[in-house]
Amino acid sequence: MKKFDPKVFQLGYVALEAPDLEETRDHYIENLGMTELARGDDGAVYLSIGHYHHDLVLRPAEQKSLMHLGYQLKPHITVADMARAVQALGLKAAIKTDSQPGVSELVEVVGPGGNIFQFYNEIAAPTPGYKHSGVPILRLGHVAVISPEAEKLMAFYEDFLGFVKTDDIAGIANFYTCNREHHVVNIVNVPMSRVHHIAFELRGTAHHAQAADALARAGVNQLWGPARHTAGHNIAGYHYDPNQVMVELYTEMDVFIPELGIQEPRPWHEETPMRPKSWQPHELNAWGAEYGFNLAAG
Repeated sequence: MKKFDPKVFQLGYVALEAPDLEETRDHYIENLGMTELARGDDGAVYLSIGHYHHDLVLRPAEQKSLMHLGYQLKPHITVADMARAVQALGLKAAIKTDSQPGVSELVEVVGPGGNIFQFYNEIAAPTPGYKHSGVPILRLGHVAVISPEAEKLMAFYEDFLGFVKTDDIAGIANFYTCNREHHVVNIVNVPMSRVHHIAFELRGTAHHAQAADALARAGVNQLWGPARHTAGHNIAGYHYDPNQVMVELYTEMDVFIPELGIQEPRPWHEETPMRPKSWQPHELNAWGAEYGFNLAAG
């Protein structure tokens, strides 16, 4: 089995461009319990779940789009190390200092399909605190990205960053991890370029009802769920933010054991041991709940 030694250990933040910036900001603050910690010179809003300086960045723009993803490097890999490694691949890499609040140094990389990555060692942790109203989110979990150059993007994640593939759905949705969570990124092989969804872990499975009730009180409809997926086996519910970006709220994500190449055993697994596999489109969920909208298209 290939040695599991990724260059990064977690997804730090997601940055989005938002036409309806203030309304979208209000959704994440009032409904999902985030805190605004800073505004950039470009009008970008930096939002924290409760510990790190920011988990989500929103920048005003005419159209919604994914700006970049921030990944935290393992301590023994410096920003300069990462820049040299990226440049050796023939990709553009620029080291930036104090380019955004909370991150003193990072290297920005233009990857396959124009996907932009920011790699950093440290991010400020002012710990503004977790709120106890609205949706009780715990942390940023993963992101799903649609790319017409998905094959090149997957190779970048797997061969260069050292991620491992844990599952796929019909070869279209491909799940990768850099830690023990089933997936940190989902790469969707469809001829368009955008974010498919961003996902936040709730504080516990019992909070799914609380989250759905809080969203309903705010006039936000559930798109699908909560129900249990098969790839990852997480219980998940989806809604749109005001920017029409799909947001997943989940719990009970499979735990990947890289040393064994299996998911940590769970009583609801279809197979034992649960190894990485290719699921079919009709196997998207374990409970048989039909989708009232096109989840694949997002």
